[in-house]
Amino acid sequence: MMLRRRTVRHALRTVRRALCTAGRRAQRRAVPAPAPPSADELRYRREEELLASQPELVRERGLVTEVREDLLAADAFLRSFTEVTDLLLTRGIGFAPVPRRGSRQWVVIPPGRRAEVLAACAGTFEGQPVYADLLGHDHTYLTVLAEELPRAVAALEEPVEPSDDTAGTADTAGTADTAGTADPAPAPVRVKGVRLYRPVVTSGRSLFYGPEYGCELDFWDSAAPSEGAIAAIHEPPFGWWLPSLTADATVRIADRDFPVPAAFARARLTDVTFPIDAVITWVDDTDPAWQARRSAAVAAMNLPDPSASGTGDERFRNRDELRYCLRSIAMYAPWIRRVHLVTDGQLPDWLVTEHPDLALVSHRDFFVDPATPPVFNSHAIEAQLHRVPDLAEHFLYFNDDIFLGRPLRPEHFFQGNGVPLVNLDSRVIPPQAVTASDDEYVAAQKNTRALLRREFGRETTNTLSHTPHPLTRTLLAESAEDFATELADTARSVFRSSTDIAPITLATARGYLTGRAAWGHLRHHYAEIGRQAELDRLPALLHDRAVDTFCLNDGVLDHLDRAEQDRIVTAFLQAYFPVAGPLEAVPPPPRGDQFRGRTAALLPDPRRRAGPAGSAGSEIEDHFC
Repeated sequence: MMLRRRTVRHALRTVRRALCTAGRRAQRRAVPAPAPPSADELRYRREEELLASQPELVRERGLVTEVREDLLAADAFLRSFTEVTDLLLTRGIGFAPVPRRGSRQWVVIPPGRRAEVLAACAGTFEGQPVYADLLGHDHTYLTVLAEELPRAVAALEEPVEPSDDTAGTADTAGTADTAGTADPAPAPVRVKGVRLYRPVVTSGRSLFYGPEYGCELDFWDSAAPSEGAIAAIHEPPFGWWLPSLTADATVRIADRDFPVPAAFARARLTDVTFPIDAVITWVDDTDPAWQARRSAAVAAMNLPDPSASGTGDERFRNRDELRYCLRSIAMYAPWIRRVHLVTDGQLPDWLVTEHPDLALVSHRDFFVDPATPPVFNSHAIEAQLHRVPDLAEHFLYFNDDIFLGRPLRPEHFFQGNGVPLVNLDSRVIPPQAVTASDDEYVAAQKNTRALLRREFGRETTNTLSHTPHPLTRTLLAESAEDFATELADTARSVFRSSTDIAPITLATARGYLTGRAAWGHLRHHYAEIGRQAELDRLPALLHDRAVDTFCLNDGVLDHLDRAEQDRIVTAFLQAYFPVAGPLEAVPPPPRGDQFRGRTAALLPDPRRRAGPAGSAGSEIEDHFC
């Protein structure tokens, strides 16, 4: 009996052990195998390897990025283009640059060469922080490291099997039963082009060159059985189809000639092919000699309240804005032929005065009467700008508080026939005649409106935007001739006064009414930096970089502390334009990091090393520099 009990207990223990073992095995079988890493996770791991092996690199906005202080926007575009074209030339792969689409360069790859190009890019850029956006028709599928191009394209284009799930039931109306019918296969993905770029950021992290500064390769398709080839991504200016890609012309980009089909080389009606200069008026209110001239002029007026007569300090304040105005031109309008700096005999000590692209112009060089006493009135200067020596027929007129905000082309300012594209502001000129309460700016606008009403029977309602004004010498000269008496009086007006004419408003309105000016559509921001609310908007302006031009107009509206106002504005300008241009010999003095703290919530954290979830190409495309 005892033996039998032991045998039963032993059998039970054996069964329990067997059951436990089977349960554990079943549990192990039920645990799914770990999912393979996603494409983003694989890219992130590779990026971490690059960061570990090249400590000079940083992660910025989800991308492995170089840190540089010397790259202007035009140079960033050109570097992307040069890296791509050098690669193609080295590998003997034919290509043709297309007339530019915006500021970014675009390169055609003939049919049948895609796989070769992808392999060449992967080999050339292996181990380098070069990225490729995989492009469809006006769509970015994915962002990958360029060294992964062939594998990434193959994986993206891999066919997806139709779903085996069934759906649908017979309906009571007797229609065919759809049960058992598989879902249709998704449309196949086809990578039609790639955008190659090497991200760059400045050490202050305020300027970032990302995909918008890349070079696009468009893999054209064969038009068989017809002749020629068909564009894959963007429609070229001459249409989607080209009868032949045979190179029978050349285009010059930077200092190199590239063979292209003749259609690529022909100038279009809208292309601006004439030279364009820039004129900038500037004054240094800290110059003792200028201060003495101004004080003498104010005293000679014998006014009870000089500040109420166009002589206020805010009209002349200098925060080194000229430096950043010049940087903005170098950054975003490298097509400007020459800058004419108009001053009352003053020069900033940091300027490269002998540079061939700079002309220094004193008032006495172009005033009708060189013996005219010193003037402190922008209207008096504008009335005679067409007399600036060696000025191009077409030019942009800047005050030094006006800046370009992003890459622009000549066609933003002029039509291909030479007509200036003038920009109107939303501000309205009050309809009544000049009143005692009008300041000199409003009074001049009203006086100008009265002249236009007299000569043309038409009314001006809106002021001009505070943008760079596109002008021609001819428009200004003809206006000076037609309104000689009125403009001569303005030219002799030492300070702004309520009897002034606004010469630029007059010339452009007359040009419009005679068919020689048209309305432009620049995206512009006007900031009255005498208001605290406008200073508080500067971080968003820096973060977004979404305007074509902006103006930082001075004033005393909120009676802000001048030193604090100066610190904020100067730090903002240094953050927006951190790269010195060719006309600058001496960098600005260090001013600390005052602005950085104000933008911490808007600008990316330079210490952030974002993981794959924060590195999608669509997120990067939202940051335009």
